[in-house]
Amino acid sequence: MTTQSKNLPLFTPNWMIVAVAASMLFVMITVGVAGMQAKQPYDKDKLLRVVQLNALPTTEEVQAIQQRGVDFQMSSEIETQFRGAGARPEVIDAIRSNYRAAPSNPPRNTSPSSPPPTNPRPPANVPAGPPLSKNEIVTLLQNGVPTTRVEQVVEARGVSFSITPPIAREIKEAGGNNALIGAITAKATEAPVTSSAPSNPGNPTRRPGPAPPDYDDLTDKAVAAMQASNSSLAINLLQQAVNLDSSKPGAYGLLGFAQLYGSRDIMAAERSMRAAIERGGGAPFRVYHDHDGFFNTFCQGSLFVSKTNVTFKGDDGNHTFAADRTNIKEVKSNGLVGVQYGAFHLKVITGGKKSDNYNFAPLTKQKSEANLIISLAQPSQ
Repeated sequence: MTTQSKNLPLFTPNWMIVAVAASMLFVMITVGVAGMQAKQPYDKDKLLRVVQLNALPTTEEVQAIQQRGVDFQMSSEIETQFRGAGARPEVIDAIRSNYRAAPSNPPRNTSPSSPPPTNPRPPANVPAGPPLSKNEIVTLLQNGVPTTRVEQVVEARGVSFSITPPIAREIKEAGGNNALIGAITAKATEAPVTSSAPSNPGNPTRRPGPAPPDYDDLTDKAVAAMQASNSSLAINLLQQAVNLDSSKPGAYGLLGFAQLYGSRDIMAAERSMRAAIERGGGAPFRVYHDHDGFFNTFCQGSLFVSKTNVTFKGDDGNHTFAADRTNIKEVKSNGLVGVQYGAFHLKVITGGKKSDNYNFAPLTKQKSEANLIISLAQPSQ
């Protein structure tokens, strides 16, 4: 101890402090850039699903495209597809200006003199790793991995458990089928696992399994699940997303949407939607927008309530509405027009003392949903 203390300087030279600080800053910047580069760009189908669902405000759609980019280039045909799905011009422009070419896979360093493996592990493209646990299989299925792919991984890596009726039921409820159950049963019979198995088996080096899904993966899969009317899977995926990053509004807004229109849990939906608003996002609601003052003519779309404004986007992308919260004079249930639909109105100041009236009604025609929208959209004090 005495010798060590003699070798330590009593103070740190200024140049060393600067060098250390610069190194730390470089590392922070590098990690930040790497994180940005690691984001998976939208492919066309994933982004089309986001636009078609109409559960994110246009501003959030544009921000997501700017942050993630797209792996396809805009063409007249693709533009027609997106406009037909209801994309606003701002979204089209964001797609056009945020193309990011997918990184090419580096060539494998294979030696021609190396003989092929004598016993390759079928099937191809399955990462090596330890046998799968029951929880890993359930998680893969819940995250939208096709059962055929899960079956391939089971065939290649085996399983660390035996099938029982409760386990088979749990796997089927997560999306598995009889073929997957059969593959698991076969692998469990080949290599039974006992509770007294050693903690350090013969091969001490364990290769990591597939990387877990990130925030974007989870929200992408949740959007696909909602479009497939699988609200329970969507809610599960979105809860995982908010656990991964509770600072972002997008997953909270989508979660409220799935809870309101999927599981019909208005109290849970309100909590999620308020969380989205607090984080700078929008709470989405499906509504009818009255065109003639009597709901004889109307369009369908989504109404979004945020901290700063209330906006509407028709499903065709053509009919829109926007009002700053400071300009909203009144948000109340209707006493006459559309009362049978649970209709409500927004009075918006457009200039001086003049105000315009906009009538909406929940697509569910439920008064409780209208009351939730009214409570969230109240004028700023």
